[in-house]
Amino acid sequence: MIKLPKKHEDIIDKLKEKIRQARINAVYTVNTQLLAIYWEIGKTVIDQQNSEGWGTKVIDRLSHDLKAEFPDMKGLSSRNIKYMRAFAEAYPYFTESIEAKSKSDEIVQAPLAQMDRSINTQNMQALLAQLSWYHHITLLDKIKDPDIRLFYILKTIESGWSRNVMVHQIESELHKRQGKIISNFQNTIPPNHSELMQQVFKDPYKFDFIYLNKEAKERDLEDALINQITKFLLELGQWFAFMGKQYKIALGENEYFFDLLFYHTRLKRYIVIELKIEEFKPEYKGKMEFYLTLADEQLKDKDDEPSIGLILCKTKNGLVAEYALRDAIKPIGIAEYIIGNKLPEDIQGELPSVEELEAEMEREVQRFQKPIDKKLNKLKNLLSDLKTEEVKEKRTPEKTALIYTELVCVLQQNIIKSLQKEIIPLFESANYFAWIDSQRYGSYEEALEWLPKAQPQIFKFEIQLNGFKKAGIKAFDIWKELTIRLNNYNYTCAVGDSSNILLEKLYHQRPDKTELEYLTGGFYESILDDINQRIEQITKSNSL
Repeated sequence: MIKLPKKHEDIIDKLKEKIRQARINAVYTVNTQLLAIYWEIGKTVIDQQNSEGWGTKVIDRLSHDLKAEFPDMKGLSSRNIKYMRAFAEAYPYFTESIEAKSKSDEIVQAPLAQMDRSINTQNMQALLAQLSWYHHITLLDKIKDPDIRLFYILKTIESGWSRNVMVHQIESELHKRQGKIISNFQNTIPPNHSELMQQVFKDPYKFDFIYLNKEAKERDLEDALINQITKFLLELGQWFAFMGKQYKIALGENEYFFDLLFYHTRLKRYIVIELKIEEFKPEYKGKMEFYLTLADEQLKDKDDEPSIGLILCKTKNGLVAEYALRDAIKPIGIAEYIIGNKLPEDIQGELPSVEELEAEMEREVQRFQKPIDKKLNKLKNLLSDLKTEEVKEKRTPEKTALIYTELVCVLQQNIIKSLQKEIIPLFESANYFAWIDSQRYGSYEEALEWLPKAQPQIFKFEIQLNGFKKAGIKAFDIWKELTIRLNNYNYTCAVGDSSNILLEKLYHQRPDKTELEYLTGGFYESILDDINQRIEQITKSNSL
């Protein structure tokens, strides 16, 4: 029989009473009270070990007595009581009287070096109470440095990480990468926001969930990241919303494509990401500034802040990156990325490389390959290079009706609305017509009634602007058509000449808001071009 320390029974009785009291609190304070009683148990163990030399066996006895008194209460094992002791030792100022209200919003964005100055005891108590016990024992197990542990406490609360996500971030050493990006934010963003912006990005980014061979191209990296979009977003951080890859922006007759486009819902900014499979080069900065200008002009809403560029390179020279950003006027960050290395380092040299295996397999295949097989393999290689989406369905009457109601009718309303304020008042009258193949209708309702009876090839929206008032006796008319051509597997949209295609989609794809705005703008711009051209002709003839 183990000899009990002095006053053991009194100590057990006090702990039992505290447990009873904690269990009658309201449900929303359960976690707070649970942590408080765990801290109390841990603090008791520390005090008794210091004063009377309690050892492991007495911890076992304490566990036995508490479980006997509270058989329905989990977490009273000897192992868990040792964690309670570590918890009380790590946070000696934690008490059972803490309040559940969080003050983390005021301090979660503080830089690591400033955390000890921005968090007082009361704040720390409130922060700890927001994490589950399983978060705490993981933090105590994996992190011994109090400042680093505090960093992950704040990030877990800020981002709402589960325990598993928190473990991933700890193992990827987020605290060494957060805010380390080379940027010009301090010079291009107001001081009260530049530090927050710096903390949003990191360097390097760890893409250890993908693997690329040495011949990989930038598009391969892009596809690999999008195929693992959930893990990619986790690495980017909270509040990043994926907007698209190879995001198309039109400027005049030219088209430009952003590798990846995100929107940061907290910063209210578009994030344009350019992927480079090689070392950073200064000329990348100029291209990114151009892209940011396009994003600000064509994507940014009045409530949005200016867009930010992130150039992700395989490697970078820090000095070159800093010099490249020195005179940049747009906010840009430059960071490296690290991709997966699936083989342990100690055996990599003992096994053939992927390239060696592929070459050997290719030689074996060539020995037995028939001519028709070679042609088939060529087809497979060509198919692998195609990056377009597969056809999922052929045109049907139902799909035709959807294109009419969701694209043609919506575009008609958008176009008329865009012209009503400044363009239509310039003319004596305006007429609108709907066409289905060669048949013209005075209203879209009339056309819609006839639609189920046919399988048309073309929809058209026609606008006639009659009698430009300012031209006097040389008044002119403007006729403009928006043509939607319905093919077997895709539909296209063009303004005026049907060869001038502005949009091409498969039938299971629906135009998004940005594409509808682009088509409306293209129609509006085409009318402006016609009006300007006619006025210039009149002006020229009057001057002769």
